Amino acid sequence: MNYFNRLIISVTILTAMLNGVAYSQDSNKDPWTGKYPMSFFRRARSANTVGKDKLSIGLKYISYGADDIFVDGGYCDLPEESKFDKFMTVTTLKYGWAENHHIALGIPYTWVDFENSKKEIDSNGFANIFVFEKWKFLQETKICPAMAFDVWYFFPTGDTDEKLGNSDSSIRINTEISKAWKYMSAHLMPGYLWNIDGGVDVGLMDAALLVPLNKKFLLGLEYNYTNKDDKDMGDCHDILPGFIFKPFKGASIKLAAIINIDSDYKYRDEVGIAAKAFYKIAL
Repeated sequence: MNYFNRLIISVTILTAMLNGVAYSQDSNKDPWTGKYPMSFFRRARSANTVGKDKLSIGLKYISYGADDIFVDGGYCDLPEESKFDKFMTVTTLKYGWAENHHIALGIPYTWVDFENSKKEIDSNGFANIFVFEKWKFLQETKICPAMAFDVWYFFPTGDTDEKLGNSDSSIRINTEISKAWKYMSAHLMPGYLWNIDGGVDVGLMDAALLVPLNKKFLLGLEYNYTNKDDKDMGDCHDILPGFIFKPFKGASIKLAAIINIDSDYKYRDEVGIAAKAFYKIAL
């Protein structure tokens, strides 16, 4: 089943759920309803928005170092004369301009150290700067999940040849579905990215489980699926076990390991690192 069919199935399920909500008479909320962060470790996000007249700033760090190379249908160790190390930071600002709406600006900066028998790259610079608008169109109740929808635009500020993002511009859409119970919350986020300039499109499916141990410490597990129809990339499945710590009101620190469980990308990092720091204020 290709990603387009998966996306159609997801939309069908969402429609069925919305129809069920329309006939539901139960709009009560539990004390834990909506008590989860807007985002998790790398890509997965919940249906929550930042809140009206609130501003947040987030700093994300991703570490990638290739261990293996895909050759003749399988992975083998990267040759000694080759390397592919990549580090990225993303600074994200979000502003709640209305109830259940926020806009965001993201600025990624990347460092690349790449070498093989044919090419050597030692570069750093901006990848694809992005903006997006998020709308939480359905509130969570005791029986119904919260749902949100966002639309992203990626500017052509990257450099494909230097492996600093992409030289093309892109549009991405996501749907976030979130449901909380007393001892855990679950989140699902299907998405799709269209390359406006005729390049490779990307299918995305992200999910997360979050278990609060107390008010300040939470355990989480994120799953990322990527489908990219490219000569050096195809399907990739990663899991990210990690934790979230809330040192004081409005602030959080997130740390997770990025563990590849299956891939047919040309280069593979078996274990990477994702870290985030977040702070929110009322204006």
